[in-house]
Amino acid sequence: MSINPNHDAIFRAKHVGASEVSALFGCNPWLTEFELWHRKRGTIATPDFNATRPDGSPENERIYWGVKLEAAIIEAAFERYGYVDREDKGALSNGQGLGGHPDRMVTCPQRGPIILETKMVDWLERKKWGEEPPLHYLLQGNTYAGLDYVNGFDMLVLVGGNQLERIQYDFRPKLFAEAERRVREFWKAVADGKEPKPDYSRDGAALKEVYSEQGDETVNLEGDNRAAIAAAEYLAAAEEVKLAQARKDAAQAELIGKLKDAAVGFMDGFTIKSTLVAGIPDRKAKPDEIIRGRKPYRRFSIKELEA
Repeated sequence: MSINPNHDAIFRAKHVGASEVSALFGCNPWLTEFELWHRKRGTIATPDFNATRPDGSPENERIYWGVKLEAAIIEAAFERYGYVDREDKGALSNGQGLGGHPDRMVTCPQRGPIILETKMVDWLERKKWGEEPPLHYLLQGNTYAGLDYVNGFDMLVLVGGNQLERIQYDFRPKLFAEAERRVREFWKAVADGKEPKPDYSRDGAALKEVYSEQGDETVNLEGDNRAAIAAAEYLAAAEEVKLAQARKDAAQAELIGKLKDAAVGFMDGFTIKSTLVAGIPDRKAKPDEIIRGRKPYRRFSIKELEA
């Protein structure tokens, strides 16, 4: 689906996307309601998921390959399952701030009009799913089906780059109605300036961006028990990190002493590998100027073997 970048940015600013709905259910692994609220409020930036660096390389390899391989996955599914394209309606919206861009609008020979959604996962991630994909993926597909008024959605999952799975779902109207209700409440909170409570275990980066500017004033937090507890926890955790690093360094030194100049070592339940990283010699850049090089060093990795 070809989308005008400017129109897409405007659309996303005015809609909770189908992939963002799960943040309002507390099950999005990458996005909290607090961060979503600030994105739509305009106080923090919404990431450009198709962004590239100046040299043309992608900022996110996973997203890059997901976009590149989407067409190939759908083409294979067309051949295997007999889907037929329907009219591409472009961006879908319920007119109340819920919308998005499904991967493909098709007709299934057995089920009629449906939505196709593609995913790419490795074997370990697929194993974690169990019987079905995570809830945030199911909410996304069901939202698209509701926005398009169709019978359901098929999720096409390319596992490990070489196995295609099809997981089929009927549209669940009650779940879609709940998503619409939560989206309405969300936009009202945005309009009213009622900020959701942050999840301090996940919203650190968002909070730093929200409060990125610093003034000269002083705030008195005396009597705020949570502030004092958080300060104590921070210092205790910093000390734990310091001690853990010391233990890590000592354990690595002991293993180096046992591995000596070998490249690989085997032990009960573990393997250790050493990779030699070449050094960079000193070189003169200009007369009487020396750019210091880097000595060669060994990089170590330890892997615990499965029982």
